[in-house]
Amino acid sequence: MKKIDKHIYFTNEEYARIKDYQDKNKLSFSEAVCSLSISALNGSDILDRINKLESSLNYIIKKLIYVSSLGEQIYSDMDFDNLTDPKNSKALIEFHKKMRNNYIDD
Repeated sequence: MKKIDKHIYFTNEEYARIKDYQDKNKLSFSEAVCSLSISALNGSDILDRINKLESSLNYIIKKLIYVSSLGEQIYSDMDFDNLTDPKNSKALIEFHKKMRNNYIDD
């Protein structure tokens, strides 16, 4: 490990927190500062990834709500008087086959 001489200044409160971390983990002060710095950098990367995932999930939820509403609207517009068993619908069976073959990766 290469030693780099850098001067870092901490407030008394920050120093006390680092010193506490150092004592709890039996590290030198430099090792404690390095460990905390790396942890903070890694935490920042993880937070960025979580934010991207949250954004993607929000997008998916919006699309699912849209598709669900569209299905309800289509069903409502068709004004079915005589409901049939969907398991016996040839068109629906073909639709499910097409969806499974093209869009679902088991």
